[in-house]
Amino acid sequence: MKSKLIALFLILSINVSLASSLKKELTSPVTTPASTYFWSGVAATSFLVLTQDYISDPVTEDLSTHEPLGDAAVVGDLYGQLIPNAAYTLGMYSHYYFTENKTSATRGEMMFKASLYSGLTTTVLKYTLRQPRPDNIQEKNSFPSGHTTTAFAFASLVTMEHGWKWGAPALALATLTGVSRMNDGRHFLQDVFAGMTVGVGYGLGVWYAQRGEGSSAVIVPIMDGQTFGARAVASF
Repeated sequence: MKSKLIALFLILSINVSLASSLKKELTSPVTTPASTYFWSGVAATSFLVLTQDYISDPVTEDLSTHEPLGDAAVVGDLYGQLIPNAAYTLGMYSHYYFTENKTSATRGEMMFKASLYSGLTTTVLKYTLRQPRPDNIQEKNSFPSGHTTTAFAFASLVTMEHGWKWGAPALALATLTGVSRMNDGRHFLQDVFAGMTVGVGYGLGVWYAQRGEGSSAVIVPIMDGQTFGARAVASF
C-alpha cells in the first residue's frame, strides 16, 4: 500500500511540476523582466481605448481612406500570418535534426511557444470582448489584432536571440504589419497596440523564462527514511 502511495505521490508531483513550468511560461509577460514592456503596452492601449474618439478613430479612418502603404500592405499582411514564425521554428528544428545543435532546438521551441501562447491569448480576447471591426461592425473580433500579435512575437524573440542585426528588420516589418491592418481598414489603433503588447509580452517573456528569470514555484516530494511529504520551493 505504501509503495502505491509513493508511486501516486511521485506522479502527482511530476504533474504539478509540469503544470508549474507551463504556468511560468503562460504568466511570463508579467513574471519576468518582460513585464516592463507588457505593462507599458497595457497602459498605452488603455489610453487609446479611453480616447478612441479623439485619436484612434481619426488615425484609423485617415489610413484606411488614403491607404498610404499601397502594395506594401500585402507584405505586412503576409508577415502577420505566422509564416515567419513557422519558417523559423521548422528551420531551427531541421538544423537540430541534422546537426544535433541543442541551441537550434531551444530556439525552435521558444518560437513555437511564444507564437502559440500569444496567439491563444489574442484569440481568447477577440471572442470574449467581441469588438466590431472598423470596416464591418457585424464582424466582432477586432480587438486585439492577431496579425500584429504574431508579428511582434516573432520580431521580439528574434531580437533577443539574434541581436539588433536581425531584430531591427524584424521589428520594422512587424510595425509594417500593424500599420497595414489599419491601412486595410481591418483594425483600430488600439487593436494594433494590444496585439503588439501581447506579442512582445510573450516573445520576451518566453525568452526570459527559458533562462530561469522571474518568479516560480514548484512542489517536490520528500521521502527520506521515515519522512513522507511534500515541500514547496519558490524562486524570485
